[in-house]
Amino acid sequence: MFNPDGRTQTNFHFAILSLVLIIGLLGCTSLGGSKSESSGEGPAQSANLYRDFKDILLPGEMAVDDKRTYIVQGPGLTTGILTLKGYVERDSLIEFFKSGMVRDNWTELASFKSPSKNTSSILVFQKADRTAIINIHEESFNTYVEIAVAPMAPGSSGGLMNN
Repeated sequence: MFNPDGRTQTNFHFAILSLVLIIGLLGCTSLGGSKSESSGEGPAQSANLYRDFKDILLPGEMAVDDKRTYIVQGPGLTTGILTLKGYVERDSLIEFFKSGMVRDNWTELASFKSPSKNTSSILVFQKADRTAIINIHEESFNTYVEIAVAPMAPGSSGGLMNN
């Protein structure tokens, strides 16, 4: 038996379902468009920058973790530990800091790259009046970078570089 109302109902449901799918696809397309626009703004927001230590460049993809940061500023002296948090690959960060620190006139004294990503990799740099130790370690969802800067002891004329 042919039921015209049943067929009309089926066509109506099909039309509604099609309309919902089309609107959903258009919504995804517009979200994708706005996402690519915001990703165009992303690099500007993630530009590398200097912060508390005026001669240590920080990767813009990472944010300062204020709960783990301890900076002491005095006349002509900034020391302490600056902690960054984000997810950036360890090897990329090692290369970033090695090239950036040399560019900012730091001398690399040592680097310890751990064989496992679950343990810390450490970079040690020195200037005439300060030493910087950069500790990089990855956890499940974040990578942490701890930058510790300390002044050289008065009267030491080269610190770690002397034999």
